[in-house]
Amino acid sequence: MTVAIRRYRDVPLLPAAAVSSVLGAIVILPLAAPLSVDATEIFYLAIFAFVQMALGLAAFGVGSRLITAAQASLIIALEMPVLWVWLAFDERPEISAIIGGAIVIIAVAGHFLIDGYRGMQTRPKY
Repeated sequence: MTVAIRRYRDVPLLPAAAVSSVLGAIVILPLAAPLSVDATEIFYLAIFAFVQMALGLAAFGVGSRLITAAQASLIIALEMPVLWVWLAFDERPEISAIIGGAIVIIAVAGHFLIDGYRGMQTRPKY
């Protein structure tokens, strides 16, 4: 998705996101058990689809056109499903997930801080 947004800037975002979602569903279908979901879970999945996927992908698509592909990919790495599950369903993450997430957040924040510092060094002084 990120590559499509960056490489083909003239392609509308909505069809690209739809194709991305359909391809993801096709790939994961052999591993799924679709009839094991009850009505309450379908409601939660529908809310997730709208809020997380539709609005999130739209915001990411618009914003990623303003930054480099490397920066957009780093921001994707900040996707923290463990945090959202913890907050929404009180499911406690393993310590390894917390440590891994902290490493990713520190790495991305460090990259942007260093990149911002370098940008300040190269700007003309008035």
